[in-house]
Amino acid sequence: MSRAFLDLTDANLTLSAGQQVIRSPGIVLSQADDFLFGDAAFAQLKRRPLDVRTDMLSQLATTPLGNTFGNARHTADLVYEHLKGLFESGDGVNSLCLIAPGNLEQPQLELLLGILGALGVNPSAVVDRALLAHPAELGSGLNLNLQWRQLLVSEVTVDANLCQVDKITAVPGLGYLDLLELCLEECADACVDQTRFDPRRSAESEQTLLDALPGVLAALKDRPEVSVELGTTSFKVSRSRLEKAGQKIASAISAKTGALSIDESLSVFPGIAFDAVASIDSLTAAAEDLLLDHSDDQPLTRISKRRTANAVTPVDESVDTTENTDAMIASALSDKVSKAPAPATAGQDDQPTHILVDAVAHRISDTDEQGLGFGVIKRDGVACIDEALRDLVNVLSVSGSHDRLTVGSRLYRNDGKEAVIIIVES
Repeated sequence: MSRAFLDLTDANLTLSAGQQVIRSPGIVLSQADDFLFGDAAFAQLKRRPLDVRTDMLSQLATTPLGNTFGNARHTADLVYEHLKGLFESGDGVNSLCLIAPGNLEQPQLELLLGILGALGVNPSAVVDRALLAHPAELGSGLNLNLQWRQLLVSEVTVDANLCQVDKITAVPGLGYLDLLELCLEECADACVDQTRFDPRRSAESEQTLLDALPGVLAALKDRPEVSVELGTTSFKVSRSRLEKAGQKIASAISAKTGALSIDESLSVFPGIAFDAVASIDSLTAAAEDLLLDHSDDQPLTRISKRRTANAVTPVDESVDTTENTDAMIASALSDKVSKAPAPATAGQDDQPTHILVDAVAHRISDTDEQGLGFGVIKRDGVACIDEALRDLVNVLSVSGSHDRLTVGSRLYRNDGKEAVIIIVES
């Protein structure tokens, strides 16, 4: 079985495995005791706006939801259910590579790995999306990743046979949904001008117009003007009228220089000039090339740099951009608690000594004497989860597992209780 890829752009989660490509927008609709994801949820965006969420991946966490949303306790529940459906739709995955946007924070990545582990999927590599989306032959420049509610601008540097992602900036209010809303307003105004009918008058007609927009944008790539049918109402919209969308993007990055690579989803909006477009095919091809010498048993690190085609030396994957996990340790601890090293760089001697529960550190021993409910014990000097509780506890870590807990590993129990594995210096 060939390597599989999961592109984590929330505007369109994409699973590519061999010849099979499954796309599902990262949007969820709550109804009764069930959830609808992807296109089915998008089809209800205007009809039932209060029952739809588009922030489950960008806000991935185990923080309790402020407002009730079905039977979901937090956004992690929603991501779990969405990914479960995505993998069930496929023919199975092997050697999964995560293509992760640069704004996916380290705690979110570790939580995502825990979710995938609970689904029986264990990724073998994590690669920064901009590194794959921006062709090195273009030289240094910008990569634009269009998410639901924000534009992700990644500065990519190509120098001395090394391509790397240097800086990532999120621009809120310029996401895929925001651009669609802008085009919807322009189309609705054109409809009013020509027919006096306003599609925004009802949720039904507004949803019908929103559903038609992707087709309208695709048609405008080859024609200056197209007709739009809304039931018995017909009107025309011009490409120039919708160029405001691309112009807003262009103005947001006008001060930047260098080559510009953008998402396929952004390329459909008129009004922006670019040098390259990233599709799922180009992303997976670049990832395949990058991972040619990558062994699945290597430490799971976040790859954000690579050698270019002219380089002789292979990329050193031991140097990664995995963020330090200091933030996972509660501020209530005294200075006696050491800082947790990044999971990918923790040494063999950095054995955890305590489990942190509710800002209190408890020593790890051969048995869970204090009955903390996480089953953290030591077996042959190695911290692990007791077999009896493994079905109730997820290990959220890029390096730890049920069999070997590492410093910085977060534990998430089925009832929502959390803990952190740490070192307390003697």
